[in-house]
Amino acid sequence: MNEYQITFFVDDANASAYVAKPLLHLSKKFKSTLRIINITRNRTAKLSKSVAMLQAGLVNGDLCQITAVGIDAELACFVIKDIIAEHFTLIGAHINYEFSSQLTARLPQICPPSEIQWHYAKAQTELTKFECLKGLAQLIHPQEPDELILAFIKREERSSTCVAPGIGLPHVMFTDIDHISVAVISSDNPINWESKMGEVHLAIALVMPAKPTREQIISATNLTRNLLCDQLPERLLLTKSCIDLQALLMYSMSRLLP
Repeated sequence: MNEYQITFFVDDANASAYVAKPLLHLSKKFKSTLRIINITRNRTAKLSKSVAMLQAGLVNGDLCQITAVGIDAELACFVIKDIIAEHFTLIGAHINYEFSSQLTARLPQICPPSEIQWHYAKAQTELTKFECLKGLAQLIHPQEPDELILAFIKREERSSTCVAPGIGLPHVMFTDIDHISVAVISSDNPINWESKMGEVHLAIALVMPAKPTREQIISATNLTRNLLCDQLPERLLLTKSCIDLQALLMYSMSRLLP
C-alpha cells in the first residue's frame, strides 16, 4: 500500500503536549496505520499509543513526518494536517512549485551553509541510466549540457554512484559553475544503475564548483554521509511531495544526522 506523509519542522517542542491527545483520538478513527517519525533523531512511534509524542522526543529544530499507510491513508493525512499546521511549521504549505527557491526563503532554519540551485523532474517514461544522466545534466546546465553529461559518464565509469538501495548520487566537480547544483529525477519505473545494490528510483545529481568553498564542501559532505544512514534514504524514496523531498535534501545538507 502507498504511504502518505505530512512533513513538518518543530519550532516549538512544547506544542507536543497540545497535539498528543487529538492525534491519539484521530488515529483511532482511521483504518490506516499512523506513525510519527522524528527524522532528526531517528525515532518512530505509532500515533495509536498514548506515549507516541513522548517516544518521538521532539526538540526545537527537528524535522519530522507523520505517515499513514492503509486504505484511508490520504484522508487521514488530510484531516491531521490542520492539527499539525496549528502547532508546527508545515513544509509544503502554500508552495505550488517543484523545488522552489521560495522554500529556502521561507525556511532558512533548515538551509545548507552554502547557496544551492535546485532542480526536479518526474520521469514520465522508463529511462535508461544514460537517459537519466542526460536529463540531470539538462536540468542543471540546459544551455550546454554535453560537457556535464560527459563528466557524469566518466564518473560512472570509475564506479557506480548508487549509494543506497533505490538511490543514485552522480556527483562531479564542474568548472562552469560557482555554486552547488542539485538535480533530482524520480521514477516510478526502476532504472538499471548497473550496481550490486540494485535498481534506482531516485537519482540525485550533485554538481560542485571545481574550487569549492569550505561551506560548499560541508554541504556536500553532509548529504553524502547522511545518505549512508538507513533513515534518510527510506524517507526520500517514500516521500510523495516534491517540496517535502526538497526539504529533506536541504535539511540533510545542513547538518549530519545521528
